[in-house]
Amino acid sequence: MGFFEFLIATVPVILFFSIPLYAIKRGSDQKDEKLRIKQLKEEKELEMLKQENYLLENKQMRLELDQIREQRSLKEENRRKEGKWLIQDSEDKEM
Repeated sequence: MGFFEFLIATVPVILFFSIPLYAIKRGSDQKDEKLRIKQLKEEKELEMLKQENYLLENKQMRLELDQIREQRSLKEENRRKEGKWLIQDSEDKEM
């Protein structure tokens, strides 16, 4: 009977202390979940900022590229015009 009495005495004590331990663990898990959710929100915001920055950089690079193309085309036109004059001048000198 000693073992049976021991079980009767220890089971309520174990149950009594297991409830607060479960509550502590559950509270800790909830805090961890809240931190994880907060981290995910921050990562999402960071990704949105990265995407916006990427789009702005692409737009700026496209504008710069258009300017460079325009400058090249103007330079090419000027070279063609100057080249024609140089060719005509040299032909006139030979005659």
